[in-house]
Amino acid sequence: MDDFLLMSIFGVLALYFYSSSSTYKSLYKKISEEKELVEEKNRNLMKLKDKSEKQIQFSLATINDSQESLKATRAEFQELKLKNSELEHKNKLLQARIEELYTSVGTVQ
Repeated sequence: MDDFLLMSIFGVLALYFYSSSSTYKSLYKKISEEKELVEEKNRNLMKLKDKSEKQIQFSLATINDSQESLKATRAEFQELKLKNSELEHKNKLLQARIEELYTSVGTVQ
């Protein structure tokens, strides 16, 4: 009787062990699958991050080039503006001189 009771306890424990081990195996598979999915998402996010960083660096380089071009254009514009104001001043002086000459020619006749 003692052997039967002992064997039945071992039998129940063996059934419990095998049933719980299959449950743990299925849980382990699911966890492994989820881990792989998370790792894949992480890799995709890292790729997107790298791509975004490259785009940002390219955009910053483009902006810097545009700023340098804008600075050069501003400097040229200022120079042209000064030349224009000087030419306007010279034009006014020449117009005044022409008027003086016309008045002097009118008085000579």
